[in-house]
Amino acid sequence: MAFSAMHKQLKVTTFVVSLLIGGAAVANTEGADPYAEPSADYLRQFAEQGAKVFVLERFDAEGKLVARSTERLEGAIGIDGPTGRTIAGRRISLRGLTACPTEKVVYNSVQTWGCDDAARDYAEAVYNRRGSVILCKTLALTSADGEAMPASCFVLVGGNGEPFRTVNDDDSMVFLGLTNIGRTPDGRSRRPDLEASQSLSRSMGFQNAD
Repeated sequence: MAFSAMHKQLKVTTFVVSLLIGGAAVANTEGADPYAEPSADYLRQFAEQGAKVFVLERFDAEGKLVARSTERLEGAIGIDGPTGRTIAGRRISLRGLTACPTEKVVYNSVQTWGCDDAARDYAEAVYNRRGSVILCKTLALTSADGEAMPASCFVLVGGNGEPFRTVNDDDSMVFLGLTNIGRTPDGRSRRPDLEASQSLSRSMGFQNAD
């Protein structure tokens, strides 16, 4: 099913910072990990009735959770193509991924779409129509002005009779053939955890729809 794009300015109605960078490390909540996909139960602890919540977790080089902020949001999440998200005024780039490996992709199994349009349609549905908690995890301890912050993002969907589950944005974009995994200058994968999804995507013909 296709969903029309809706772009509205984000409004942050409440903002709580549980710890500022520079203090003692936040005690790792069970399930907190800089790389692993969080469970639906982990995300549900941040849920608020009738509200969309954005959680940002920052991890240090040793994988310790050092800061967490929680914001209650109104309005739409900005979907800036396959790898770009704007949440609470923060520009986020999905970690280690590059956008649109091909101009056209196979979307909804049989339809040929432009890559950017398909990414926006899918991500709009997840973030703005179905999601109640958005968790982005980053190894960047500070955010440079004007630069997108590399992060992995996960969305809690479900409720109202539907089982709760976690949507892994990074994995979804790779599996749908809307992004490629970046490489280091010496050719190593920047996301070895997503290599299987990329291989499956290519075997199913999601890319190179022309």
